Amino acid sequence: MESYSQQEVLAVTNNQSQKRQVPTLFFHGFGGTVHSMDYLIDQSQADGYATRTLTIFVSPKGKLSFDGGWPKSAKNPEIQVLFGNNHESDYHQTAKWIDSIVKMLHHKYGVTKFNAVAHSWGNNAVMYYLEKYSDDKNQPQIDSLVNIAAPMQVLNHNIYRRNEWRYSPQLTKDFRSYTAPDSVIHKLHIRELNIMGQLSMKDHFDKAVPVSSAKSLRRVFKGPHQTYEARIFTGRRAEHSALTRRNPRVLHDIESFLWERNK
Repeated sequence: MESYSQQEVLAVTNNQSQKRQVPTLFFHGFGGTVHSMDYLIDQSQADGYATRTLTIFVSPKGKLSFDGGWPKSAKNPEIQVLFGNNHESDYHQTAKWIDSIVKMLHHKYGVTKFNAVAHSWGNNAVMYYLEKYSDDKNQPQIDSLVNIAAPMQVLNHNIYRRNEWRYSPQLTKDFRSYTAPDSVIHKLHIRELNIMGQLSMKDHFDKAVPVSSAKSLRRVFKGPHQTYEARIFTGRRAEHSALTRRNPRVLHDIESFLWERNK
């Protein structure tokens, strides 16, 4: 396993000769574990759409460790990202770690484009990363984004009790920056798929995130070079965690959205 501190990220030799396909990075949410995204990663490989390659561990202090391999022959490579501090409420900090990961993939593997699949609180980190860091011309640029159960608005205090940022005015402030006409996100060339869950037709939330909170992402992706698609799933497999762990319909839509065009 290879390890790098944030300071060492830019010191890795750039090997642009290693041309690989566009990777897809998977980001778990608040309290997420190795199992949060395993189903989506492993099953899409079993279905012949993609190949599991690297696992990137981020220590609580931001040190990166790479496990696994990424051969140039890998088809639609999938990269799992695991945060050692999986209860980090401050998604601004998590966005810095994402920035380090993307820079490392650029310098170590020549990555210039990437896809991202984020679940729950991981969405907030990815969105803030896009607004704060992706305007660097030398930065790898996102191509396609899948948001799953995105808590973009302040929630009821009975939800995410251990995550005080859920009730912070900073969340509203950041979201307003995403929807501003001059936002960095607005200028990106990006395809977006917004996946939401609701327990029943009468119960418009997935046990953690209301549909209205996740649906607000439609106000973000209105740029001239952007597409927005939305899916709402209903039933017990549309529960917050089940969306990524045991919902074959969610898997099918992600496979189709990310990789059908590459067949």
